[in-house]
This record gives sequence, C-alpha cells and structure tokens, in this order.
Amino acid sequence: MRSETVATFAAKCGRAVCQYVLIPLIEFIAALGGGMFFYTREISTTRLQGVLGVGISPASNLTGNLPQSTVIQYSKTFIENLKGMTPWVRCTTRRMLDEHSGNRLQLFMYQNLPAPPTTVAPEGTIGTGLTVSVVQNVSVMGQYGDYCNVSDAALGYAIDPTLEALGVQMSYRLAQVINTLLQNTADGANAVDPLVAALSKDATTPVVTTDITAATQSLAGVNALPMENGNYLGVISPLTIGDILSDKNNNSLVDVIKRHAEGYEQLRELFSADKDTVPIIDWGGVSFFQSTFVKTTPNYKGGTGTALRTYILGRDAVIGISFGAKDHTNIGDGDWRNLQVWIRRLTEPTGFDPARMIGGFSSYNAMYTCTLPPDTVMRMRYIDAVSTIPV
Repeated sequence: MRSETVATFAAKCGRAVCQYVLIPLIEFIAALGGGMFFYTREISTTRLQGVLGVGISPASNLTGNLPQSTVIQYSKTFIENLKGMTPWVRCTTRRMLDEHSGNRLQLFMYQNLPAPPTTVAPEGTIGTGLTVSVVQNVSVMGQYGDYCNVSDAALGYAIDPTLEALGVQMSYRLAQVINTLLQNTADGANAVDPLVAALSKDATTPVVTTDITAATQSLAGVNALPMENGNYLGVISPLTIGDILSDKNNNSLVDVIKRHAEGYEQLRELFSADKDTVPIIDWGGVSFFQSTFVKTTPNYKGGTGTALRTYILGRDAVIGISFGAKDHTNIGDGDWRNLQVWIRRLTEPTGFDPARMIGGFSSYNAMYTCTLPPDTVMRMRYIDAVSTIPV
C-alpha cells in the first residue's frame, strides 16, 4: 500500500514536470528557432537541433531550379567613352574656298616697304617710285570622308539608339581629323622661323608662368597681332596646367591671383575634364584651351621624360580653309559636339540594296585644308617641356 502511494505520487510529479516545465521549455526553444545544448562532465558540447523539430527548414526551391531568377538585365544607358578636346579650329584664322572656284586657294601678302629714308629729298625733284613685293602660297583642298552602316536586323535588335550613338562617334572622329591637320601644320612652323621654339625648356624644367609671359612678349616683339578678342590663343595640356598652378614662386600665377578675392575664389574651383577652356590660365594676354591633343616628344633632349608642347598663337598663325559647298559636312568651330554628320535610317529598298538589308548609316564628307602664312616670320610660339605630373 505504501509502495503504491509512492508510485502514484511519483507519476503525478512526473506529469507536472512535463506539463509545467519540460513542454513549455521545448515550446520556448522552438519558438526562438534555437538549439538545445547538453554539456557533459568532459565539457564537450553536443548540439541537438532538429530532433524536436527545432529550427527553420531549408528552402525547397533555389536559383538552380528557377532559371527565371538568373536572367541578366541590360542597362540601356551606355557608359560614355573618354574623349579629348579638339580646340584647334578655334585657334586659327578661318577662310573658305568658294564652290565652283577650283580646288586651290592662293593666299597673298604684301611685304613691308624698305625702311623710310633719313635723307631729305631734293626740292622739286621727283625720285624713283617704290616697288612693292607680294608673296603668296597655294593650298590644295583635301577630302576626308568615312562611314559606318548597320544591318536592319542589328538596328531592330539593339537596345540602344544605335544610329544616333554612331553619329556621335563619327563626329568625334572627324573633329580629330581636322584637329590633327591643324596641329601638324603648326608643328612645322619652327622649320620656317627658329624663333617659334626658342623658349622650349631643358629635359627637367617644367613650364612656369614666366614662360607664358615671355612667349606673348616675343610675339609682340615681331608685331604679331592678337585674335579678334584682343588676346592670343593657346592650346595647353592639362598636365602643363598643373605645373603652372603648382608653381609657388614669387609672382607666379597662383601668387598673383591669390592677392585679390575674385582670384582666390578661382583657385578654389577644380578643372573639369569636359571643359576645354581654361579660364584661370587667362594670363599674360593669352586665353588657353585645354586639350590632350598636343605634340609629345619621348626621351626629350636625351632624358627619360616625354615633353608636352604648349602653343601660343596670334592672328593668321595657322589658316584653316573649308569648302563652301552646302552639301558637305560643316566644320564650324571644330568642336566635335557641334559637328552635324549625316545620320540616315533607310526605309526603302534601292538598286544597291534591293532587299533593304542595310538599316541605316552614319557618315561624314569634309573638304578641308590648312596652311601657314606666306611669310618667314611666324605668328606663333611653342614651348616643349616635361611635366612634373605623372600620367
């Protein structure tokens, strides 16, 4: 009887422990998604998870069996490619060859008369008349054309406005053609007049502010005229700009500009790569255009550095000549963003493409040439120097 009472009491206690302790504990652990840990006397750890249905079940569907979750989204906004500035047309004198006037433009220039006499003319006596001298040169027009076309299928499949995008690339290509023609012509000026390159530096000295002043005064010394805005114009590398702005010597550009409030604010402005003008380097009578398209000379003067050329140009330093026909690409000011190349979407079959397999094209056709003036005195100066700024 006594043993039966003890057994009954133990059973009641067991049910109470399970009802009020063990089951709530298990429900609590399951609700938290946790695990049960039992520690032995050897202080080893055994993790019991899942035995009691504890934890989160793994997903039954993954990307491996859901192919629609691994497709690619293509951005229709393309990253813009890097382009240099093409300022040379704006630094030149512009002429035009009229339509139906041949393919050559001949330029003429009077030479100065001899120095006036310092002796008194005999009274009442008519002396011998002076003879003027006229020099000339001839420029032959060149034609520069290119195109790219696209199949009708590619135009239909492409996710971007392909023809318009190709038009931008063709504009930049043509701008580089014209820019290179003018720059190469300018680079030949030193063969005519050695003063053009007389201010170039040695293998280790960068361009500083005083070099710009010397170049402008050298031009003034031969009576070279400024451009229509009253200043000479220049083409300068961004690295050379950095050299000039890094010059901390007395009376350097930075030293002078920082002395007044307006100039100090200019110094706080950082140059942007898409700006081809350099307003802060409007110095010594020169307004500069920034461009990476300048002549480079590796291993300059026996050194290991590459020289960059800085150009300062007056009126008629380089003369650019375009063709006046209305049906050719207009050069304008040479900025690739303003060039209007042909962009055509073809909608009808032709005798050359009966099945209309070509969907469209972009092209240009420019008639252009350039020249130095017909003179032995050049209206430009350039400075070759190695920059201290790495690139």
